[in-house]
Amino acid sequence: MNLSDLRDELATRADDLGPTTDLRAGVADGVRRTKRRRAVATGSAATLAVAALAVGVLTSVGRPAPPAPATPPATSAAPVTGTDGMPFRTVPDAPGDVVKDGLRLRARVADDALVAGTVGDRGQTRISASWTPTSTHVALTGTCVLPGAPADVAERYQVRVRVEGMTGYFGSGCTGTPAGRDLTADWTPGDPGAGWSELTPGRPATLVVEVVEVVGGTRGAAVTLPDVQLAGAVYEVGEETSVRDVAGTTVVALPDVLEHEGYRYRIASVTSSALASGPLPRVAAPSGPALVTWGSSGDGLAAATADSSLRLTGLPGSDGGRSLGSWGTDPVPAGSTGTLALAAEGQRPDHGTAFLAVYTLIP
Repeated sequence: MNLSDLRDELATRADDLGPTTDLRAGVADGVRRTKRRRAVATGSAATLAVAALAVGVLTSVGRPAPPAPATPPATSAAPVTGTDGMPFRTVPDAPGDVVKDGLRLRARVADDALVAGTVGDRGQTRISASWTPTSTHVALTGTCVLPGAPADVAERYQVRVRVEGMTGYFGSGCTGTPAGRDLTADWTPGDPGAGWSELTPGRPATLVVEVVEVVGGTRGAAVTLPDVQLAGAVYEVGEETSVRDVAGTTVVALPDVLEHEGYRYRIASVTSSALASGPLPRVAAPSGPALVTWGSSGDGLAAATADSSLRLTGLPGSDGGRSLGSWGTDPVPAGSTGTLALAAEGQRPDHGTAFLAVYTLIP
């Protein structure tokens, strides 16, 4: 076969393969989808996700992928680390999630289960969702987004969350930009560990979420906002561990399972003591990754001891201080050592309970 015949034969075989897919378009489309799914990802984690997706697209554009090597290259099973030094992964959409316009109410968060949830259309100033309670232990969320509104405009409006037929409501300010794609529970009604007495298991209930104007107009008046978007949900919470005061009364109910950056952590220990006198809680720092929930609880603590606080020592990178009567959770990155201890700043109150709970990673 001469050179001319060889060229003709190659051209014929190429035509038989059909048109070639545009690799650049496939990669670009894949990157756009990844950015939407990982809207809250930052730094190297997001970059790695895009790179991995691009490789997948390049090997699936209609032509056979090259054969895999007999011995695949070594890969690391270590999890991606977030900016706080903790394991990070994106939680994909799952059956039962409520997803709309870039907002998501997950069907399950830690051990809490979504039983009613809705994301409204743009411009709706009142939305609702009904369910039949099986438990009085619930958590509520309500979100009001005014896209692009500066803080001084958004703060004129408030989202209010209530159950139809009940008096009172829970409220928070609107925002111009949501903190992230996933909307989390904001309020846990009822006394600690006792549940919400106004709910009756088996009796249908309706969650109502609405936006009202609280600054610059008639306080609490209904409004018309073409761009506003509301979301609301009810979660039945999972098992809890009680923190009790010296009299044996439950003062805080801590969830048995917490979630942080896509990973679940289970409560491993709880240490508590009276705030008034004596040693405050301290534990050996877990080697991590772990979470530590700490603070204090007691009637009127915040008002009675405005100049006092609790401080957590032994945790690198923590700002340390919390006002009395409040609590929260801090990450404990892998490799942490030493002792975590609570210390009182200012005058110690004559009542109240301090506590420190450690959560360890669920494999």
